[in-house]
Amino acid sequence: MRDIPLALCALNLALAAHSTEAHAADVAPLSLKTSGAVAGITVRIVDKDSYSVRLDYFYPPNDLTARQRLWEGAGGLRPDATGHTREPGAPFNVFLRIYDIDDAVVIQDRRINHPMLSSWGSGVLHAELSEVRLDPGRYQIMVERRGSAAGISDYRAGVSVVRAY
Repeated sequence: MRDIPLALCALNLALAAHSTEAHAADVAPLSLKTSGAVAGITVRIVDKDSYSVRLDYFYPPNDLTARQRLWEGAGGLRPDATGHTREPGAPFNVFLRIYDIDDAVVIQDRRINHPMLSSWGSGVLHAELSEVRLDPGRYQIMVERRGSAAGISDYRAGVSVVRAY
């Protein structure tokens, strides 16, 4: 029990190190190697708007084999044996908490089962965890990953907050 306050202090220090304004994507690393991995990011919102909290999976931009392996491992859309398409989502679940630092209130506290890929770019696949309307202020976002990511555990992943479109 004595280790819990120390762990919370370490997490708060890690969160403070990942502080940013939400209009530029900053990524807090999230391990795919260990179930129970936690990522935290503190953002300062300047404009009242809708924001997307995303789980980002990274691969080498010109490596199509790595992209395909990551797409399949993250549960992207693909045909099944019957010719129908299916999108199982990630092989794990995540817990998301959004905390308004200035008002000292939890905005969201939820579980996302098998996050689905929602968009992609050069070298990155995104799974939107939540879209939330935020007022100007400071927010702490914490994501905990639960379950195995064995098929993609060698890839880098992270949590980002960007303006939703």
